Amino acid sequence: MEIEINKLYLSIIGLVLMIVLVLLETYFPEREYTAKLKGRAYLTNLLVFGFNNSIFIAFNIASVSLIAYSYRLHNSFDLLPVWGQAILGVLLLDFFIWLWHLSNHKIDFLWRFHKAHHSEQFLNATSALRFHLGELLLSVLIKSVILIVFGISFWIFVLYEVLVTFFAAFHHSNIRLPKWFQLYLERFIISPNMHRTHHSALRDEHDSNYGVIFSWWDLLFKTFDDRQPKNIGLVNISEKTFFNFLLFPFRKK
Repeated sequence: MEIEINKLYLSIIGLVLMIVLVLLETYFPEREYTAKLKGRAYLTNLLVFGFNNSIFIAFNIASVSLIAYSYRLHNSFDLLPVWGQAILGVLLLDFFIWLWHLSNHKIDFLWRFHKAHHSEQFLNATSALRFHLGELLLSVLIKSVILIVFGISFWIFVLYEVLVTFFAAFHHSNIRLPKWFQLYLERFIISPNMHRTHHSALRDEHDSNYGVIFSWWDLLFKTFDDRQPKNIGLVNISEKTFFNFLLFPFRKK
């Protein structure tokens, strides 16, 4: 019962956050888009989110990570103080998710699914919900392996997932930020400006800025790019409706 209540609270917080970000990008947009494009993007992203969650709930896929945790190879994390577990765990998870994200761009099979996310032409807060089911299922397996190998406490995994939800919605948003504030943020975390480059229609620009929470990995491994893209999306690929989005990875183009 307690877990169900916590899930309800987290869902409410996530919904409120999304509404606030959509309102901010509506009244303080970084880039202007047509009402038709924005409406189609919001609708498609919400339908994709609903479909993915229906599959996850129907097959209880979220429990895979909990099962994986029960098979962790060691419990070294439990020897650390709570604050140490949180800091080290979040940093480890964020680094490996950065590496997983980079792999999605470098390995053709993974790119087949990840490019569906990049088909968005109007980058906005709900773009953080726009992931193909195939990519989400593969990411569950990767995260499960990380839990098993590193023995990260499950509560840290849940904490990281909550943080990712917040930061992903933020850095996908079309919010105009003061230049000084943006530059300050980018010393530590991925800003909307950084992630906009990652969604450039040009491959040499969007193969950059893979961070999810922290910007340090891109700065450290020299995958940071501060160019501002002319266009968002994929070259010669039209904006996807819900059904076209689901089929996109299985088509040649």
